[in-house]
Amino acid sequence: MIDLQAANHTNRELELMLAGKKPLAIFCDDLSVFPNDVIFPESQFLPHVISGRFVQDSIVIEGDYIASLGRKAQLKCLFYALAGQAWRIPAMIQLIEIRNRTPAMWQSEGLERYESTLLGYTDEEVDAWCDHRFRKPPASA
Repeated sequence: MIDLQAANHTNRELELMLAGKKPLAIFCDDLSVFPNDVIFPESQFLPHVISGRFVQDSIVIEGDYIASLGRKAQLKCLFYALAGQAWRIPAMIQLIEIRNRTPAMWQSEGLERYESTLLGYTDEEVDAWCDHRFRKPPASA
């Protein structure tokens, strides 16, 4: 059985990428929080981009209106990939754009599996995550 908490890459992206265990990392939030090195850890990743070990890209996507901001959300997504896995960035951007155009797609198991695979989770971890996210536990008697 997979321990989802132990398998989670959150806050371990750089460590896992440096170990070659994670091919792609993504950090997203509204531009109103930028710059924020906790949410967008650019300073930690920059030396590896400069050395050529990682590649970097970013996009900004307009989202729904947010009353507290008085404007539509401006979601910045920052991507890092191992140099030999750079193809994952445009694949992830395409996935984000599909989901952004069709909000119901955020509930798609197929796209969740694709995203998890792009991020470097194993087949077993993806299966466990999808079982957790999309399947209800059996009702107790």
